[in-house]
Amino acid sequence: MGSLAGWRARLAHKPPGYRYTIGRILAIYAGLMVTLMLATLDQTIIATALPTIVSDLGGLTSYTWVITAYLLTTTVTVPLYGKLGDIYGRRRLFIASIAIFLVGSVLCGVAQNMIQLVVFRGIQGLGAGGIFPLALATVATIVPPRDRGRYQGLIGSSFAAASILGPTLGGFIVDTASWRWIFYVNVPVGGLALVVIWLTMPREAESVRRSVDYLGAALLGAGTAALMLGLVWGGREYPWVSAPVLGSLAGAAVLLSLFAVVELRVPETILPFDLLRRRTVAGGVAAITLVGMAMLGTIAFVPLFVQAVIGTSATASGVVLTPFMLAAVLASVLSGQWISRSGRYKPNAILGPVVLGAALFGLSRLDETATRADVALYAVVAGAGLGLMMQTFVLAVQNAVPVSRVGSATALVQFARSIGGTLGITIMGVIVSQGLPAGTGSRAPGVDRLPPGLRAELADAMQPAFLASACICVVALLVVVFVMRELPLRRDFEEPVLEPVPLTSGPR
Repeated sequence: MGSLAGWRARLAHKPPGYRYTIGRILAIYAGLMVTLMLATLDQTIIATALPTIVSDLGGLTSYTWVITAYLLTTTVTVPLYGKLGDIYGRRRLFIASIAIFLVGSVLCGVAQNMIQLVVFRGIQGLGAGGIFPLALATVATIVPPRDRGRYQGLIGSSFAAASILGPTLGGFIVDTASWRWIFYVNVPVGGLALVVIWLTMPREAESVRRSVDYLGAALLGAGTAALMLGLVWGGREYPWVSAPVLGSLAGAAVLLSLFAVVELRVPETILPFDLLRRRTVAGGVAAITLVGMAMLGTIAFVPLFVQAVIGTSATASGVVLTPFMLAAVLASVLSGQWISRSGRYKPNAILGPVVLGAALFGLSRLDETATRADVALYAVVAGAGLGLMMQTFVLAVQNAVPVSRVGSATALVQFARSIGGTLGITIMGVIVSQGLPAGTGSRAPGVDRLPPGLRAELADAMQPAFLASACICVVALLVVVFVMRELPLRRDFEEPVLEPVPLTSGPR
C-alpha cells in the first residue's frame, strides 16, 4: 500500500515550472504515442502488402503512387497545420487530423481499384500531415525544454516500434486475412487515440484573431508537390530529361518563386521565415534537412544491399533494420536523459553526425563478400548516431522560439525533414543508377537471385551512394559547429527566449 500511495503522490506532483501534474503529462503522452505510432505504422505496413493489393486490384503502373500520394499530401500540409495550431489551438486540429486519417483508412479498405486507392491514400496523408507536427508541438507546451529530453525516448519508441512491426504485421495480415485489414486495423487503434486525446489533452484559451496566408499555403503546397513529383519520377518512371520530370521541376520553380513574392507582401507568412534569422533555428533546420537526407537513404538502401548483394530474403533484410531502430531508441533515451541532467544539447548534435557518418563510411567499404553481420554492425552504429539526433534538433529549435510560435517552428522542422528525406533517396538512387553498367536492370532476374557478377556490380554502384551520405553528415557537422548556437534550456515556460545573434540585420 505504501508503494501505491507513493506512486499516486508522484503522479499527482506538479514540478516547478510545469503546467500539469506528472500523471496528466503521461496520460497526454500515451495518446500522442498511440497516434504517432498509428501514422508511422501506416507508412511501413503498406510496403509488404502492396504486391497482393496490385494482384487483387490491378493497376501495376500505379504501384508507387500508393506510397507517393500519402507522402505528397503529408508533406505539403505540414506547414499549414503548424500555423493553424499556433492560431486556433492544437486540440481541435489534432482531433480533426486523426478523424481525417481514419476516414481515409476506411475508404482505402473499401477501394475497388488502384485509382480509388491512390486518391484515398492522399486523404489519409491529409490527416497524417497534422498528426506529426501537432503532436511534437504539443510536447513543447506541456514539458519545459530543460526536462523535455527525459521524455523524448517515449516519442522515439513509437517511431521505432512502428518501423519494426510494420513490415511483419503487414505480412501477417496479408497471409491470414484480407489486405483490406491493414487499413481497417487503424480504426480501433485510432479510436482509442481519439478518446485518450479528447480526455487528456488540455483545452486551449480562446484563439487570438490573426491572419492566415492561405494563398501562400496553396502556392507552397503546389510547388512542393511539383518538386517532389519531379524527384520521385526522375530516373524511375521517366528519364530525368523527359517532359514530365522537367515540367514538374519547372512548375515547382515557378510556383515556389510566386510563393516567395507573396510572402514578402503578407503580414504573417505561412512558414516562419523570420525565425530563420536566429542562428539556432537556422542551424537546426539545415542540420535536420541534411540528416534526413542521410537517414532515409540509409533506411531505403541497406535492405537492398542485403537482398541483392548478399542474396537473402526480404524478411532477412528487414531483420537487419531491427537493431538499427533499437539502437536509435536506446541512444535517444540515454541522450535525452543526459540533456535533461546537463542542460546541454549541442554535444549530442555534434556527436550524432560523426557517429552516423562513420557508419555510412563503413557501409561504403562493403562489397559482395560482406555478410549480414557486417551490415548489422554498421546499422547499429548508424542507429546510435540517429538516436543522438532524433529529437535533439527539434528540442533546440523549440527552445529558441516563444511558446506562441512553437507550432510553426516545429512544422518547419518536420517539413525540412520530409524534403531532406525525399532528396536523399533521390540522390542515392541517381548515384546507384549511374554506377550500374548499361542493361543491368534488364538482365536482373530478381534482387535476391542475382548472379555473382551482377552482385559485384551492384555493390560497386552502391558504395559511392553510401559515401555521399557520409559526406552529407560531414556538412551537417559543419552546420552544427559553425551555425547552430547552444542556448540555455528553459526550466519554465514563462522564461524569456534568449535571442541568438541574427544571421542578418535590419527589418524583416
